[in-house]
Amino acid sequence: METKKKHTERDILDQALQAVKQETGLRMRVKKTNAILNNYQVDALIQIDDTKQVVAVEIKKWAQQANLGALINQVKQLPKKGMLVADYVNPKMAEKLRHEGVQFIDTAGNAFINMPPVYMYVTGHRCETPQFMPTEGGAKRAFEPTGLKVIFAFLCYPELVNAPYREIAEKAGVAVGTVGWVLNGLKAADFIRDKGDNQRRLVHAKKLLMRWVEVYPEKLRPKQFIGEFIADEPNWWKNINIKKYHGYWGGEIAAAKYTRYLKPQIATLYIHDDALARLLADGRLRKATTWPGDAPGVVKIYRPFWNEDIIEPDIEIKKGYVHPILAYADLVATGDTRNSEVARRIYDERIAQYFREG
Repeated sequence: METKKKHTERDILDQALQAVKQETGLRMRVKKTNAILNNYQVDALIQIDDTKQVVAVEIKKWAQQANLGALINQVKQLPKKGMLVADYVNPKMAEKLRHEGVQFIDTAGNAFINMPPVYMYVTGHRCETPQFMPTEGGAKRAFEPTGLKVIFAFLCYPELVNAPYREIAEKAGVAVGTVGWVLNGLKAADFIRDKGDNQRRLVHAKKLLMRWVEVYPEKLRPKQFIGEFIADEPNWWKNINIKKYHGYWGGEIAAAKYTRYLKPQIATLYIHDDALARLLADGRLRKATTWPGDAPGVVKIYRPFWNEDIIEPDIEIKKGYVHPILAYADLVATGDTRNSEVARRIYDERIAQYFREG
């Protein structure tokens, strides 16, 4: 009986390189996989033979199911000129990537490469074979909603990975029984390694952060969603002391606080149900009955998912702003170029120092 082939990231890379060669004649070859550049692990380095240039690669299984804003951000965060290597990029996704200047190739032969003297844009080829499916088992389970809460706590407090299960559960706001399978899943995905003497350490932390930022808006944030509202006055939030409602500003308002570089258009906030009615009345907010788009005055409200009594490592959080990691994720999820630029500024100024690869 023939054993079913296990599709790996290397399979996707090899098939994409071969497909582009067959479609365009362009030869690219793998120089190294799992390379460390500027304290950041990249999936691979590939060389474009016609230019002798080397690009860093982000390999993505089931790319069409990923949050596109997060995917674009991941490639732009690569330490060299980056490229997405995907199982399949449909025409709509291809045009968005090209517009954002994100190079890509896929296993169907679609490609966007802009590295003079090489320029190509090939789209519309269908994926004739089934797409690579996400990894099953413990590694995948760690990125389900409850697991994402634990990962968020680890990202905020990397030393927490060594704490007893009960302490991890308390700080992450999950049941004790959750902790074991999340730790095992992160070990299976090579984000946690045992050091001996019952000690653990977080590895590839930046890659884990990028994975969390990608999955959070798809898996966890929708479960926290309260609703979308409209304010008569776009700057209503400036007169609101959000701590009176035990709430936290996220998204563009938090970004404006952290960087002083953005004029917020959409208000994102995290608040508990028991304070919602009071906030809506004081802010004169009304429920959006039609999709408001990105017009000024839009307010998106979510319930907090973290343990607020413990996860307050930053003085700004105590003043009513979400952790920089969550502000970063909120911005990336929008897919807006303006927000993506500010997200990278938050990363550089507030987050990067905690995610150096050893």
